[in-house]
Amino acid sequence: MTFKELVQLSAEEQEIKLKELELELIKLNAQVATGTPPKNAGQIRKIRKEIARIMFIKGNKNKTKPSVNAAQAKKASAQPNKKTATKQKQKQNKNE
Repeated sequence: MTFKELVQLSAEEQEIKLKELELELIKLNAQVATGTPPKNAGQIRKIRKEIARIMFIKGNKNKTKPSVNAAQAKKASAQPNKKTATKQKQKQNKNE
């Protein structure tokens, strides 16, 4: 499935798809462990990537957008905190 198709699935459908893929991956890994070659060598990689996509989508749905925009964050980082301000004053007093 493509990323767009996975995003359009409901949370329940994503969970079901994730369980199916994990079971399929376990079966393929068991085949490799026993020494039998899998039917499609690239299938393990495809399944792992699809599992990662679903987990990524689930993680992003839980996060909220930050309320601080980039300009406000830059202003906040430009203002010194109390410790740095007092250290700067101490350095100025030493130099005088």
